[in-house]
Amino acid sequence: MDLPGPIHDFLLVFLGSGLLVGGLGVVLLPNPIFSAFSLGFVLVCISLLYILANSHFVAAAQLLIYVGAINVLIIFAVMFMNDSEYSIDFNLWTVGNGITSVVCTTIFFINFYYSRYVMVRGYLDYKIKPDFRTRFNK
Repeated sequence: MDLPGPIHDFLLVFLGSGLLVGGLGVVLLPNPIFSAFSLGFVLVCISLLYILANSHFVAAAQLLIYVGAINVLIIFAVMFMNDSEYSIDFNLWTVGNGITSVVCTTIFFINFYYSRYVMVRGYLDYKIKPDFRTRFNK
């Protein structure tokens, strides 16, 4: 899409935030139906990101295959499950969830720090030159 820079950046941040919120909804919502709907929201946000990247065919395939088929299949499978597995006193935060959240948060902040460092310092401004000579570059 030919959008002005600030609008494109706003949509990118908005869709990225939608991905984060939807991903947290998939993991943290106790009701599997709501979790499946949150997964559908995440897949729609990914499709919209493909549209922003001018990949319209991939976006349409994403909507048809993943949102239209896979997510509906997940919802039907969840509806056929017995509710006795999901008790009311289910402890949401176990030791494994806590360790996983600490590791993922650490990886996120390390990635954020180094990507900011590269952007501020400008280490990606150089042109990549091949180490070997080919018949195309003389």
